[in-house]
Amino acid sequence: MLCGISGVEPREPVVSRKSGSVYEKRLLEAYVREYGTEPITGEELTAADIVALDESSTSSQTPARTPQQASIPSLLQGFQNAWDGAVLETATLRQELAKTRQDLSTALYYHDAAVRVVARLTAERDEAVAALARAAEQ
Repeated sequence: MLCGISGVEPREPVVSRKSGSVYEKRLLEAYVREYGTEPITGEELTAADIVALDESSTSSQTPARTPQQASIPSLLQGFQNAWDGAVLETATLRQELAKTRQDLSTALYYHDAAVRVVARLTAERDEAVAALARAAEQ
């Protein structure tokens, strides 16, 4: 959540009812006093259209990065860690997919074998019933 005017995390965040944009309270109030409009959309804005945000909702957000965390090497390390995590997850999912395919193949093989056994037994039963009917006629 960054201020629409300064681009930094606001200490006293407020929201414009007109656009829903977040601002630093003192910056937005000064802008409205001077221009009477909303900084992003240019719509007319009054002090009544400014709503303060609950501090407890903003405290759960992740803190801003320090300059050391925003350096190129640390960003590259972060990207590398994210990439490694994605690759590891992909490899795990591929292993699970291969195992699931194998399990499905085995289950289909057993099902096909069971169908063939049932078909054979049904054919034998039909032959036995036909032979019994012929024997009864003779």
